[in-house]
This record gives sequence, structure tokens and C-alpha cells, in this order.
Amino acid sequence: MTAFTGFSPQAPAFLAELAANNETAWFNARKDEYRDLIQTPLRQLFVAMTPAMLEIDPGFDASPMGGAVSRIRRDTRFSRDKSPYRIKQWMSFRRAGEGWQNRPAFFLAFAPGGYRFGLGFYAASPATMAELRTAMVARPTAFADAAAVAEEAGFALAGETYRRSRLPKGMDAALPASLHAWFGMKNVYLARERPMDPLFFSPDLAGELVARLGRMAPLYDLLTLQSGRTDRP
Repeated sequence: MTAFTGFSPQAPAFLAELAANNETAWFNARKDEYRDLIQTPLRQLFVAMTPAMLEIDPGFDASPMGGAVSRIRRDTRFSRDKSPYRIKQWMSFRRAGEGWQNRPAFFLAFAPGGYRFGLGFYAASPATMAELRTAMVARPTAFADAAAVAEEAGFALAGETYRRSRLPKGMDAALPASLHAWFGMKNVYLARERPMDPLFFSPDLAGELVARLGRMAPLYDLLTLQSGRTDRP
């Protein structure tokens, strides 16, 4: 596979047109455009980043042909939305296997209007989030320091929230204030949001993603090893 040279400036427009014409006949006439504008550069970007990301976790799924890189077709079997094609494209560095939704993953996602990248859970279960809260109570300083580094690198906390915080009673003063918001999350990730800027269309995108995501390696370790988990190699 050839080196990543950046996404084409035509890529956002292609996805916007796909959103307006999300049907098989339209797409079939433009498969080559999809391959050249979206599929190939996305896989090239994944390959370019893989060596550095494997230094964070050698157990990451390193195949650009597997489930770590999005496919264009949506699974509509259990969805009310029967649109056959994905508009938002993504890739992730995650550990393969059953239960991956409850393991932290690094990700990049983009759509016609912009892109974002970060670290978090795809769909953490209530039990996983409860374990995370327990781990934060046990190691507040480590979590606060790692979260601060992520914030300095431009990442913001996001995800679905509870109406009421799960912060243990009486722990307001004992836990760093920067961690309080984590106790209100049903699911959690940290993301850096970007418009479609010149970097997205540059080969420098790979290095920038590696550098910024790498700042969150300590937080990744904490999320992975929460409550004594030992599924890291």
C-alpha cells in the first residue's frame, strides 16, 4: 500500500453528495470515486499510524481490512434508518475480540463538515462505567494528572450524561474538581473537534494524530486497567 499523502479536497464534497443521494444506483456509478477519495486514503492513514499506535498497545487490531476501519455499507437490519451507506467515516485503534465496546479505543471520524479524533468507549456498559468510577476513587491523582494532559492536548470530555451525578456522597472535596464531570457520564470519550482545515488534506495529518493521541497513552492505560483488569499483553 502506498504512503498516505492526505485526503483529497474533493472528499468532503463526495460525502455531502452521498448524503443527498444515499441510494444504490447513485453509489454504484461512483464506486471508483469512493475508493480513490475515501477508502484508499483512510486505509493509508491507518497504516501510517499503526507502528506508533502499537507502541501504546501491541494488542491493537492492526489490519486496515478488518473492523478497525469503517466500511461504506451500513448494517440496517435493526435500524429504522434504511439508508444503505455511511456518511461519517471512521477508523479506530482498539483491541479486537468480544466485548470491544467496553474497552477504550483511539479513533478518528470525519463527515462533510469536519473531523474529530480522541479516546474513549464506543458503548460502555453500566458495569464498565461503575468500574471506572471505582477506579477513579481509588486513584484520583493518577486520573486527574492524565486527564489534565489530555485537556492540554486539546481534548474535551464528551458523551451521554446522567441527569444526576454518580459522585459518591461526601467525596466532593476528596476528589479533584476536574474529575467531578466524569461521575455524570453514562458513556465517555475525549475528543478534539476540527473543521475541514488544511491539515486534513496534508500528509502531516498522520504525524499530528499520532502526536496528540500519544499524549493520552497514560489515560488509555488507566482506562484499560481499571479495577484490576489484566487484558493488556
